[in-house]
Amino acid sequence: MDILSKDTLIDLINGLQGTATTIYMPAYIAEPESRQNPIRLKTLIGEVEGKLKEGGMDSDSIKSYLEPLSALVDDEIFWQDKSEGLVIFLDENKLISYDVPTRFEEFVEVGESFHITPLIPVYKGNGQFYLLSLDKERPNIYKGSKYSLYKVEEIDLPEDLQALFDGFYEFHQHMQFHSKTRTPSPDASQTTGSREGVFFGHGGEDIDEEAELRNYYHRFDEALMDYLDGEDAPLILAGVDFLHPIYREANTYPNLVEEGITKDVDRMPIEDLHEKAWQIVKSHYETDVNQALNVFHSLSENDGDTTQDLGIIVPAAYFKRVNTLFVANNAHKWGIFDPDENEVRIDEKQTIENQDLLNFASIHSLRNGGNILLLEPDQVPGGGEAAAILRY
Repeated sequence: MDILSKDTLIDLINGLQGTATTIYMPAYIAEPESRQNPIRLKTLIGEVEGKLKEGGMDSDSIKSYLEPLSALVDDEIFWQDKSEGLVIFLDENKLISYDVPTRFEEFVEVGESFHITPLIPVYKGNGQFYLLSLDKERPNIYKGSKYSLYKVEEIDLPEDLQALFDGFYEFHQHMQFHSKTRTPSPDASQTTGSREGVFFGHGGEDIDEEAELRNYYHRFDEALMDYLDGEDAPLILAGVDFLHPIYREANTYPNLVEEGITKDVDRMPIEDLHEKAWQIVKSHYETDVNQALNVFHSLSENDGDTTQDLGIIVPAAYFKRVNTLFVANNAHKWGIFDPDENEVRIDEKQTIENQDLLNFASIHSLRNGGNILLLEPDQVPGGGEAAAILRY
């Protein structure tokens, strides 16, 4: 399963053309219940059709617009290997779907924007992270979340660096320590004695090998930074303990987590590696949420730049003033924002003409580099649908 990232959502938002349709639906995984999935989608397509008619689109245009979506109903390949949640985005030029291992409430929106707020925890609060395994034949990068972990294959290393690292690990795996060597006794008349071997990478006569490894890590870090450019997900190190400080000297990625997995993970099942990594990342994200809430309450008590007023939050998100946005899970607030007049209108229910203002605030906070946290309603400061820490 491809894991959603912040960049994925931003590209989705920025690439929108024409009318936007968003569908969230729970999905059954096992037979015979999974046979209900196409039926459920067909029902939701009917709901989309009704909204398009309400918006004034003619029948031929509706049929043409919905054709890619309708084709999914009878697509047997599409329905294979589903996760617990299905998300579909449709505009006038493309259809994009994601299988997500979290169960959503049924939801349909047709309007000017894709509805992305429920996906924020998939890349953030539910723990997107990277894991760098140091103690394999060469460094391996894994991409993970609360739900899964898989190896990234896109990073290509120069052949000479691969050969260098292969040579090191061939030595390390087959010579856990240097064979005993014979050294002259200080007393030349005595028989030469034996000296205990020194573990590779622990100094002594191995300083040249360690220096080569450190140099390799510096060069590997450059390739890794090219791949992680713009990412803010945490990075965990995994591997035998003496490699960690060597790599940390070379690392320039700002979100390298202090705690790592200090054991040989070469033959560890991917499920076990994922579990160990998630326990580290889970506490990392919980700390982020608690820190953000503490900052909000501290600023609020000192008349700082915080607000729980959606009429302030929406324009602040649009005009790049939101530092951190707190949004209640499964909450919706329908209305319209007029940026020219800087006015927010709140409506009682969803129509073809309005939009979810909480989603609007999430979209623009995401675009403008804000931090977004989707919380349970009782966790949101003030107990409302949203709250925010403002930039100025």
